[in-house]
Amino acid sequence: MSPLDMAWLTTTLLLAVPILLAASGELVSQRSGVMNVGLEGMMLFGAFFGFLIVEQTNSSWFGLLVGIVAGTSLAMVMALLSVTLRADQIVVGVGINLLAAGVTIFLNRQMYLDAGQVTVARMDKVPVPVLADLPVIGRVFFDQSPVVYLCYGIVPLIAWVLYRRKWGLAVRGSGELPEAVETAGINVNRVRWSAVLLAGGLSGLGGAFLSVVQVGLFIEGMTSGRGFLALAAVVFGKWHPRGMILACLLFGGADALQLRLQGAETIPSVVWLAAVAVAVVFLVRHVRRNGVTKSGWVLAGAVPVIAAPLVFDLALSLPAQLWLALPYILSLAALGGLVGRARVPSALAEPFDRKNL
Repeated sequence: MSPLDMAWLTTTLLLAVPILLAASGELVSQRSGVMNVGLEGMMLFGAFFGFLIVEQTNSSWFGLLVGIVAGTSLAMVMALLSVTLRADQIVVGVGINLLAAGVTIFLNRQMYLDAGQVTVARMDKVPVPVLADLPVIGRVFFDQSPVVYLCYGIVPLIAWVLYRRKWGLAVRGSGELPEAVETAGINVNRVRWSAVLLAGGLSGLGGAFLSVVQVGLFIEGMTSGRGFLALAAVVFGKWHPRGMILACLLFGGADALQLRLQGAETIPSVVWLAAVAVAVVFLVRHVRRNGVTKSGWVLAGAVPVIAAPLVFDLALSLPAQLWLALPYILSLAALGGLVGRARVPSALAEPFDRKNL
């Protein structure tokens, strides 16, 4: 059985959704000039409090709503310290991650230590009539939970607002030239506050999706770095919604693949073939956009190396730990410049003080 089958596609979509939700909010936050490193903590808050409410009320929708509120509450702390008080955004984000980890561990042990592993009923799937019966894509895309369908609409909506509406223009201006935006009569810090709160709400929803929809339980540290993967997806996508979606699907696909291959004795040839195809696509895309650069030569050198086991029919295997690290290795490659040079928003991570105008 091929590891890249329909079950892999379905798992890819499910694993990409929480990353995509958090990354969508982070895209807006970074375009406004705020580097929100606290996504991981906001997702963790959403996961815990969403699960807690479902366990108390048996309402998945109420749990998701509380997950959004929990993520937004941490985002308010982030906005207060980094936007209003102009503290270092990276330090504040790291502090929020540590705070969320500590609070959720404390509360989980206080409430559930003696109860064992508490579970709740996962949100039911709602197949879309007609579309769910389509061959190949029907079961993958249209036989999912309502949150997945919601995700289909959130990302295009954010892209439309960001590039077609006045508020989106103010967000992009606040991240590029905040002095000009303030001079035009728009409060830059207010725009940044709203962008950070949006990032917190979507991150909280992504965390609640993990505990309420995907697994139906809460485990300490269950976000497992997905907030950082969302950060990497924004960079990987070069601060554009289309690239960000591709990055999230790539991370989700890598995560789904490692789940399928942890018990495999050797790496299937179809995996090598897919890796070569991905490397070639990135190489062509990189050369078309940036010309022949050092990064392009690195990619060109990687293609024959990846193809060697396929050409020479080599039976190779990897330890389960390396498969587990596959999504994070991809994120390191993204942050290390594999995707080439990207133009960072000019005022990213720089606090703004209107008194300096």
